[in-house]
Amino acid sequence: MRNVLPSLMDGIQRSHVLVPIILLMLLIPVVDAQGEVSVDRYILASKSVADDGATAPLIEWFCNSDINQCNQFEEDNALSMDKDEGMVWLSWHPSINSNDPLSNSDSNFRADELSAQVPAIRVDFQRLEGIEDGPAFNPVRAGLALNGTTPDAGGVVAAELPLEVTLIDIDGDEIVDEIDIESDFKPLVNLSSDVILNIALVEWYPEVWNEGVRPPHVVREWTATQAFSKRAGNVTHLVSGFGFEHLEAAGIRINSDDSQRWGLVAFLAGHAVAEGGAAGEAPPPSEPSVVLAMTEMNLPTMWEGTSMNEALPRIGFLTFAIICVIIIILTEKQREGALPRITGRLLNDDQDGDSEEVRLVASLDIRIGKYSARMGKVEISDPWKMKKRVDLSELKADSEHSIRLRIKGIPEDIEDPVVIRFSLEVETYGNWVMDLSLMAPRG
Repeated sequence: MRNVLPSLMDGIQRSHVLVPIILLMLLIPVVDAQGEVSVDRYILASKSVADDGATAPLIEWFCNSDINQCNQFEEDNALSMDKDEGMVWLSWHPSINSNDPLSNSDSNFRADELSAQVPAIRVDFQRLEGIEDGPAFNPVRAGLALNGTTPDAGGVVAAELPLEVTLIDIDGDEIVDEIDIESDFKPLVNLSSDVILNIALVEWYPEVWNEGVRPPHVVREWTATQAFSKRAGNVTHLVSGFGFEHLEAAGIRINSDDSQRWGLVAFLAGHAVAEGGAAGEAPPPSEPSVVLAMTEMNLPTMWEGTSMNEALPRIGFLTFAIICVIIIILTEKQREGALPRITGRLLNDDQDGDSEEVRLVASLDIRIGKYSARMGKVEISDPWKMKKRVDLSELKADSEHSIRLRIKGIPEDIEDPVVIRFSLEVETYGNWVMDLSLMAPRG
């Protein structure tokens, strides 16, 4: 068996190169070059999405991972859940009577609003015809009904709903602490008094793909507002979002360089007033709510929506980090060529018939690198013993040497590795300690 393990001194020697580099990297400030944003509230990224003048079928799936019907439906419809660009899918996880780690109180409120009992599915806020909620939910029938319903679903376009999103870091760790959302909301027709704007923070897919069966597009946080004009043509500048307390309480951790795993779905629900009606009047009592506007977007990464002046410090930091890595690699390769290389194996030695000792021979090959070295001492770890000292001292550069060490122990120690420690002084590189770990041969 051949194995060379660098000792603690090897790591200490290496740290002489690494420590200054790491300190320099930590000292590089990643701040706004223009100095317009305070250190306490740093803009990681921003992004604007215009209203596209369209809506799509809104599929809301209420599920828990500990219910077999939910798991079966998700397995049968995984592709359409995650890939069908013709619809918008939201997975809600109510926490009532659930051990689902994704469950949250927002999902409870949403389930109450739509009178949904897990498992349940809603298309544009309505039940699928012939599909029951709860224990009577049939996954196969629900999948067939969904596929037959969604081509004809989708709301009307009754408002413009552009979004401007800003990701905020408040402590300098480049983790998203706040999500600010703004919109110049503009009704295209008069809206009734029940109209409400919903904004869902959605985790499109998990960070770890193999964490088990789990639906995509999980709603992790949800907010809603009615604080806008319902008169056609009036523009209301809406300011909303998810603060630090919301994200922390929900266990949401968004890395600014991996934020594309997350997104926002904003949808307007309620009724448009009939032609000639006044804005803000009561909706028809028996008419169900519909989707009146919808905007879907990914969260921006740290490189999106960033001016060149803001991006320069990040580019400089990454460039410096790459240079440091290259220096480390070149230094390591140079060190490998300069230091001695020691390999070897253990052989059985001649045994005395009446002796209880285990006798071994370590056959070692030493190849000296580009720099001469001096062998200080050679030691062996307990419980093994070495019979004689190594007769080597000055080792010239690029030379090769073979030595044999006689080692003894007792049968009880045969499973313990034999660790031979070499103390070396290498020209230019100073003192080094190298450990060679060998196992006794079997049989």
